[in-house]
Amino acid sequence: MTNYDEDLLAAAGRLLGRRRGQRGKLPGARIRRSISTTYYSIFHFLLEESGVRLLGSHNDLRRRRRIFARNFTHSGIKTALDKVRGSIVDQSVEDFLRLSAAPTGRISSPVFAQNLSKAFSDAQAKRHDADYDMNKSLSETDARLLRTRVKRVIQGWRSANSPADKDFKTALCMLMLLKGQLRKEN
Repeated sequence: MTNYDEDLLAAAGRLLGRRRGQRGKLPGARIRRSISTTYYSIFHFLLEESGVRLLGSHNDLRRRRRIFARNFTHSGIKTALDKVRGSIVDQSVEDFLRLSAAPTGRISSPVFAQNLSKAFSDAQAKRHDADYDMNKSLSETDARLLRTRVKRVIQGWRSANSPADKDFKTALCMLMLLKGQLRKEN
């Protein structure tokens, strides 16, 4: 059984498909819908990943994970991911994302997290253009490149499986739920 994010990526690809012998430009609506669907694939990937990491993967928990997912926001996920976008984690969250055995000081953001953050931000901006800015010209190439990139960063996330990577993923999922904001100690 495929995951919902994989179904969405497949749908985005079908929107860019042609019937045998069909030539010429694809309708703009299909290109725009493909871009939007690609964004939603990475969004739903993060919702499912967070639910599995924070609540568990057992099938009996599916309903609970779906209810839990309603607490995430697009802007909250982006805010959290922006904090791991660079090579060094934003200072406001570094203690939260640090492994207990790691030394104090600045910590590096794993490459898989950096790539996911950048792809999410770009996909969100392109989805906004596709859905709301009819003056913005979007090409089939734009849609194909975005779909390929999103597919690649999801695969990169899934293949990062060291104990440190798993810990970072879990903490980042919590941070996304918290909309990237941590309460400061008094």
